[in-house]
Amino acid sequence: MIVIKYELKLIRRKVGQMARVKMNNEYRTKIKNLVRRPLDNDSANPKREAYLQQLEYTKENYPIFFSKAKEIVKRSYPEEHCGTLQYFKGLYGSPCDVVAKDSCYYFAYTDNDMSKDDYHNNEVQKHFDFKLQGNLNGNEYGKQDDFAYAYFRDELIQGEGNPDINIEQEDNQNNPHLTKWQDKNSKIIDTLKDNFNEQFACDVIGTSYCRSRAIACTKEEFQIMNDFIIMKSELVRTHQEWQRGIREDMKDIVGALKSYRYLDEGIQLANDTFESLSIDTRLEESQIIRTNSTGLTLYNPENVASRIAERRKAKLTREEKIALFKEQQSSVMN
Repeated sequence: MIVIKYELKLIRRKVGQMARVKMNNEYRTKIKNLVRRPLDNDSANPKREAYLQQLEYTKENYPIFFSKAKEIVKRSYPEEHCGTLQYFKGLYGSPCDVVAKDSCYYFAYTDNDMSKDDYHNNEVQKHFDFKLQGNLNGNEYGKQDDFAYAYFRDELIQGEGNPDINIEQEDNQNNPHLTKWQDKNSKIIDTLKDNFNEQFACDVIGTSYCRSRAIACTKEEFQIMNDFIIMKSELVRTHQEWQRGIREDMKDIVGALKSYRYLDEGIQLANDTFESLSIDTRLEESQIIRTNSTGLTLYNPENVASRIAERRKAKLTREEKIALFKEQQSSVMN
């Protein structure tokens, strides 16, 4: 027992003499990244939960909304008519090429409660796009990526993309960092969008743009299609609200890290943050100190001697430690 107490005393004394590792930009970046992941995965964050619930709702209901859209389309373009035209296309080629798969549709209804003075022909119409990068506002030319980023967030992360980049950089548009990540995201989205879009396509008749072929629907059907746009917009909104909160948290973390001179201060900041949010994660210095290509740990020069000494002492057997203790006690008595 005396030997163990003496060893602990020596270790405490030695640790107290170790030089503190100075902070640098590499360590700041590592701490920032190691803090970000637990914040992203914090299941107690209500904004994260709202996004996940909306994502689940969207995945369940996207096919249901499409079924309603397909029902409306087929009423105007019956399958037997499309089949006949496909037959003549096979016989005569491009002159009969008037049937094609599409995933976006102009739906229109006549509002009998609207006077002709209020709107031309009392007709209300809007563009409903089931493509992955389709609009969120009923505008044919409203292509965007925000829905794809929210819908395939996990897939983008697995592909080493950044689905949150538009939110992180929304106050700093048109910069090289944003462009780099958008380009990388686009390559991943390109591998996903064709399969996605094919699920939500049906035959339409007409060779012109979909604006020229407004498809008749009822007012109730039109409202259902409006709910489809609202669903997509809600997924984007909940994703943005969640990640805007994370962005503000990370601004505070980065600002504090810039003011610290020593690594242990940054680690303490991370662990205090986790503790305050009841996140069961802790950072250790070993997670931050970098290694080179051979796997050797590279320490602050001021800290090397202390670490070597600790490593040597740690390799002593119990018998060697007892012998060392007796030797030291003998020296004290003499």
